[in-house]
Formats: sequence, C-alpha cells, structure tokens
Amino acid sequence: MLKPIALPGLAGRLDRLGGFGLFLSRLIIGYLWFTQLLWKLPPTFGCPADFAVSTSLTARTSGLCDWTGLMAIASKIPLHKAFVTNVIIPNLSWMGWGIFLMEAFLAVSLVFGLFSRLGGLVGFIQAVNLYIGLTALPFEWYWTYGMLYTLHIIFFFLPPGRVWGVDSFLIPRFQAAAGQGNRLAKVLLLFV
Repeated sequence: MLKPIALPGLAGRLDRLGGFGLFLSRLIIGYLWFTQLLWKLPPTFGCPADFAVSTSLTARTSGLCDWTGLMAIASKIPLHKAFVTNVIIPNLSWMGWGIFLMEAFLAVSLVFGLFSRLGGLVGFIQAVNLYIGLTALPFEWYWTYGMLYTLHIIFFFLPPGRVWGVDSFLIPRFQAAAGQGNRLAKVLLLFV
C-alpha cells in the first residue's frame, strides 16, 4: 500500500505515486515554459530591428513578432484579435518584457514549486490566450494548447508546489503569520 502525502491546506491526500506524478508534471511543464523563453530573449525578443510582425503565412518575420503577427491573423475571437492588433503589436518593444517575464515566472513557479497555485492560474490564462490566438492556423495542433490549459487547471486546484516544492516550506510560515493577523500572509496563502 502506498503511503499518503499530506498536502497542507487541502482536504484530500495523495499517495506517494500521486505526489510523484504531480511533482513530475510540474517539472515537465515548467521546463516547457523555460524552453519557450529561449526563442524570444530580450531586448529584441527575437524580432527584427523594426519589430515588424508577420502579416501572412507567407510573409513571416521572427521571434515574438512572428507569433504575435500570426495571432493577429488567426485569432478566433474578434475582440482578442483587435486587442492583439491594436494594443500588443504597436507596443511590442516594451510589452514583450511583460510576456517574457510572465513566462519566466511560469518556469520558475513550476520548476521550483514557488507560488504554484498562482503559476497554475497565470499558465491557464496564457494557454487559453494561445489557444484562442493560434489554433486556427493550419499547422497548429489545437489539442496541445487544450492539454496545456487543462494541466494548469489541475495546477491551480491541486497546487503542485505543495509536493516537494518551496510552497511546502512557505505554507506553515504564512499560516502562522496569518494566525497572528498578518494580512499579507493571508493573501499570500491564496497563491501557494
């Protein structure tokens, strides 16, 4: 029989195999986010010097400008398409920092199990963004984004950092501080 792992703040328990599966999934998806940073490194984010975006499947640029341009072409939701076209693309030289830092946070959050519930939420939002913006492209596999947002839903509801992650060390400290009336600790408990 497999011995259960207590997960602080959760009503249920995982056995060791379940805990290992959650830990391994966290590492794999965290590594995936890390690899996605490498092709869009600051300060250019892999873009051409003028930050020109792709304008069609045959007129493509590079880096974040390529994929952002493709998102403006293929987005499934008109409001999303308008946001990418009118807000993100004209400001990509500085908004690229936000995209890069968000995905860097996802990599760190999941690899180290640090604020992993927040990582699950942010990853879910980004995966849905990618699903909406890119799955209409003929070469994109819609189910890969579907799996990505599904895993992040799991990471939100069953925070993986509580199993062999930094969160497992933070929870008792935040709980103690919250018990003494520390409001910041109460808020931080929502994210681990």
